[in-house]
Amino acid sequence: MKAVRRATVLTAALTAVEALADEEGFDAYPTLLGLFDSTSLTGAGRLDTAVVPIDTQVWSEHAMPGTSLTLPYWVGLRAITDTLSTAKAGDLRAWSRAQPGPLLAMAFLGEGLDTSESGRHAAVALGIPAADDGIPVRALTACDVDGRHYQILRYRSAVATTSVMLNDPPAQITGSGIPADLRRLLSTANA
Repeated sequence: MKAVRRATVLTAALTAVEALADEEGFDAYPTLLGLFDSTSLTGAGRLDTAVVPIDTQVWSEHAMPGTSLTLPYWVGLRAITDTLSTAKAGDLRAWSRAQPGPLLAMAFLGEGLDTSESGRHAAVALGIPAADDGIPVRALTACDVDGRHYQILRYRSAVATTSVMLNDPPAQITGSGIPADLRRLLSTANA
């Protein structure tokens, strides 16, 4: 599949993943996904999405006992990334190679609070009340084998999503946080 076609097909697949998450509603645990070209021999451009088999208990460990505080889900993703790209790298590669085609992208679907000023402006534009501690948001973030960065955001109660795809994302996006973890996992799985 050519790079431009790959971007179109990945965007459609990610949009479908977010739509399914929206049907299930908010307050779900995060999901780490691989997107695979299941028709690499036919060129039809169909993708399969598979959940990375990890212990989902890692997501419940973000609650800090004895307090009302929670750690952001990206902290759990960082721990998973550290494990899957080192001690369990062979397991990640085996999982990837057992899928119906080559791994094209890794994605992370998680919820949190958007505390940014741009998030507040977006919430106001969508008619969503902006609480002092942030606006509940679900984010689907992905990176592909061509170095593209994808993100689909849905604020709680919003009908529409906000989407972005960057063909050549700046280092400030790819060099840290969730995008860096996804790139590391993608690189490890495809090694």
